[in-house]
Amino acid sequence: MLKQLELPPLQQRRKINRLVMLYKVAEGLVPDIPATDYLKPARVKRQIKAKQYSDCVTSNILDKQVINNDRGFVVKNSNSNQYKNSFFVKTIIEWNHLDSRVVNAETVEGFKSALHFD
Repeated sequence: MLKQLELPPLQQRRKINRLVMLYKVAEGLVPDIPATDYLKPARVKRQIKAKQYSDCVTSNILDKQVINNDRGFVVKNSNSNQYKNSFFVKTIIEWNHLDSRVVNAETVEGFKSALHFD
């Protein structure tokens, strides 16, 4: 049914919606969530890309450290699984894996379209 309607899987749609919400927070488009309270820009450092395997699910210890763009954010340390899976921690890790051309989009619609082509 998803193929007939040309819809991406639910997991991918949730990820895209989380990233769009973080983009809006970072751009100051959500007045109730000030970016300065929740997002701390990461200092520029060399890019690390963790090796990805297509046939297995892994948890790489470098995932939290990877920043593939010039607008990366610091990931706060988390000890509990609940906090590791919270919106900001989970989404900032995904955000830091995006390319610079995606995170530097001019508009929300431009960001969404760049995400779909990534």
